[in-house]
Amino acid sequence: MKFKFRFIPALLVLFGISLPAFAQGNADAIISYRKNVMKAVGGHTGALFTIVKGGLGEYKDQMLYHAKALHESAKSIPAIYPEGTGTGKTRAKAEIWTEREAFIAVADEMAKAAENLIRIAESGEIREFSQALRPLGKSCKDCHDQFRKRR
Repeated sequence: MKFKFRFIPALLVLFGISLPAFAQGNADAIISYRKNVMKAVGGHTGALFTIVKGGLGEYKDQMLYHAKALHESAKSIPAIYPEGTGTGKTRAKAEIWTEREAFIAVADEMAKAAENLIRIAESGEIREFSQALRPLGKSCKDCHDQFRKRR
């Protein structure tokens, strides 16, 4: 019986020592994941701008796909920046966590802009789509200016 009671505290100590290492490994994976999500956001945004600015009317059926992907990504942005993932190989500023409400508000603006793009893409009005890209671009710029470190 005494062996079991000595063994349990030893396990707790061992678990307590390994927990920070596990958490950091998880943080690195989260950072990698969110970098890939944000690259995808850039890809979808770039594709939309190229379709509109390049006059690629033959690709207007793809606008809905890109708008929906942006909308889903924008809704997930706060979740891919959990507490404890502000160090390491990231350009995320500390303000993401210290000014969390402002960060969420900017992500919400992006989601609203993308939702509007969905509505317009469903209507097929490419001219209206061009104007609707501006709020999306503004939300991206606002987030980068406030919450992303320069290179």
